[in-house]
Amino acid sequence: MARPRSQEKEKALIDAATELFLKQGVCKTTIKDIAEQADVAVGTVYVYCKDKIEVIRRVAFAFADQHKALAEEALGSRKKPMGKLQAYILGLYDLWLPFGENSQGSIELAQAVIKFAPETLSMAESEFVRTVETILKEGRATGLRIESPKEEARWIALATSPFFPLAGMPQKHPFSSQLNREDLVGFLKWLERKMKPGVVKK
Repeated sequence: MARPRSQEKEKALIDAATELFLKQGVCKTTIKDIAEQADVAVGTVYVYCKDKIEVIRRVAFAFADQHKALAEEALGSRKKPMGKLQAYILGLYDLWLPFGENSQGSIELAQAVIKFAPETLSMAESEFVRTVETILKEGRATGLRIESPKEEARWIALATSPFFPLAGMPQKHPFSSQLNREDLVGFLKWLERKMKPGVVKK
């Protein structure tokens, strides 16, 4: 008879696996380590994941769920469009940061996700573009200078991509130094100045 599943235990396992993968790497982390970190029996891990590959996939999809929740929170807030945009992008930066650091653990996890859950990368891109496009449509309706929300959402995705690197995979960009949160805040302020109310060209 199959053991009943618990959302609380499932979350504890994924959180434990994520923490251990980032701290000591995917290769050194065992199912036993994850069970001990989550304070459950080893057999309990196998109720939720058949092997470590499935654990990696669950970690990747858990991040996708967090990203989606962040997007929904931003879209549902009572902030003005630019406030929503800044809250969403900065929130995503903070969420992404541990996964983009060039530590051995982050590098191994990034490589594992690319190998075993590659679809989550395109999911992240699609979620980003969709969320930004939705905010820009709202902004245009309130008088911001936005000609094509879909096109400008894509440009914003490209412009901010250096702030969301995959660990251990150098990004080609025109900056000579490592980008940080202050740089991102500067970019968002520039974007706000650009989109202040004005006449939209037909």
